[in-house]
Amino acid sequence: MTGPVADPPAGQAGGRSDETWPGRVLRVLSGALAAIGALSLAGIFVLVLAAVVMRYIWDKPFNFTEELSGLLMTLAVFTLLPATVLRELHIRVTVLSGLTRGLLQRVVFVLGQLILLAFCAVFLREVWAITEFTYKLGLKSEQSRLPLSPFLILATASVALMAVAGLWRTLRPVQPEPEEEVHP
Repeated sequence: MTGPVADPPAGQAGGRSDETWPGRVLRVLSGALAAIGALSLAGIFVLVLAAVVMRYIWDKPFNFTEELSGLLMTLAVFTLLPATVLRELHIRVTVLSGLTRGLLQRVVFVLGQLILLAFCAVFLREVWAITEFTYKLGLKSEQSRLPLSPFLILATASVALMAVAGLWRTLRPVQPEPEEEVHP
């Protein structure tokens, strides 16, 4: 097994169950954000389909398709991050962890998690200022004139929840289910 833990902690069937209240809260919040991400992806599909129909049947394409698709794709990426980190389904560089076992493997895992947390801290510091600026000025998208602050607030909250999920997984690592594993 090439993960952060060889055996699931007591009370965690298969290493997947989080029976503590923080685990349940993280699972619900990340699931809600993942649902928003899934709806964003579905929205892109519907928007592009409608734009194609408008262009080729009525010769009147939407002028905001690319812009709104980009906003929805960005929203999908950020809102799906917490669930991915919480379920340990993100892509890892396993060069070192694949060569180590036991305590050394755990140390490599924790170092990787600390890099993730450092990224989240720096990213949150930067994006917070941008989100605040966008909110205060009421900035809108160019074509569709949609307010940008809801997209930025959700992205910022998603990265914050990803950081909390990363910290939680540092303290309580799990193995992905074999059928969910990103790489063997």
